[in-house]
Amino acid sequence: MLRRNIRDLDFTVFGVLLLLAAYGTIAIDAATHSHANPYIPSHIMVNQIVYEIVGVLALLATTVFDYRVLRKYRWWLYGISSFLLLVVFGLPARNGAHSWIDLKVVTVQPSELAKIALIIWLAAFMADIDESEMPDYRLRRVWVLAPIVLVPFALTFEEPALGQALVIIAMSLTMYTVFAKRTHFAMIMLLVLVVVIGFSVAAVMFSQQSEVFINQVLVDKLHILKSYQADRITTWLDPNYDVRDAGYNIHMAQIAIGSGQLFGEGLFNGIETKGAWVPNQWTDYIFSAIGEEFGFVGAAVLVLLFLILMYRLIKIAATTDDPFGMYMAIGVIGMFSFQVFENIGMDMYLSPSTGITLPFISYGGTSLVIDYVAVGLVLSVGVRRRKLRFD
Repeated sequence: MLRRNIRDLDFTVFGVLLLLAAYGTIAIDAATHSHANPYIPSHIMVNQIVYEIVGVLALLATTVFDYRVLRKYRWWLYGISSFLLLVVFGLPARNGAHSWIDLKVVTVQPSELAKIALIIWLAAFMADIDESEMPDYRLRRVWVLAPIVLVPFALTFEEPALGQALVIIAMSLTMYTVFAKRTHFAMIMLLVLVVVIGFSVAAVMFSQQSEVFINQVLVDKLHILKSYQADRITTWLDPNYDVRDAGYNIHMAQIAIGSGQLFGEGLFNGIETKGAWVPNQWTDYIFSAIGEEFGFVGAAVLVLLFLILMYRLIKIAATTDDPFGMYMAIGVIGMFSFQVFENIGMDMYLSPSTGITLPFISYGGTSLVIDYVAVGLVLSVGVRRRKLRFD
């Protein structure tokens, strides 16, 4: 039955993913080509190629898999992912965070799994309401969404992994905004967006006062943020803040991007990248290597690929007859959109640094495979989008 619907498979998405995989592999090779950095993981290119192969296999398997089966197991998926988020706190910290489970052969990041599990749970819940005889979208009917989202958010935030926690909030709000289309929530979200932008602009204009508030209130009194997280926000507010220490990473990333100018300095020829001046450039700051060696044109092509990917995923979400599939696709779109904006934005002082990887581009195992699985789920929705063919 799936074979008869091969024409519904979005081959454009496969093409874009192939180009992103090539982009990512070349960028990681450029960022790790230097012998000046002793902290570059050994066999990094071999590892990345293996992750890519596993990711593509996971993409194909997920595309063929009937995503509708997941609806029955939403509680199991949510429970297992939440349990794994708890397990990490009983394991030794890595780089100051309890974010990984070392299985010797491979290292797993539970927060990545939790994002997919949460998307599936929310999609199933929202679809149940949509398909009920008398759908009720009022807050008193959907209040359960708050604790369901809060659990993975709080556990991820406590690791601490602020970036991943923000992704959870962003994708959940994206799904709820679409779900609450029959309420005034869309207007409320617009108001919240305006308020957030207003506060951001005010924080930048009054950076000194903002720095005092962040450090004395959010860090010292309320203990909401860690000191290094406060430093990242302060660096965003004041680009000249502590460029030799707390603001060093972002400062060097911006220099690398700026030095690329229009066409870049050429592969393996970037001064900052070749000299390993940007820390962790193969993960969080991979966009700076692209900006320096491929220039504005190369960076713009990468952004265009992401825009095409988002457009094709949105098209699948808009044309499916299944509410569960539609909400799941919306969650994936929200997840990718926020990660791309935040990762690229932090390299150019458009947003604070939060340690979010660039999907399909940054070096990583769990994150890369989960990215492919997420797209595979949406493609699975796409090939089954016409319900009448299966009923």
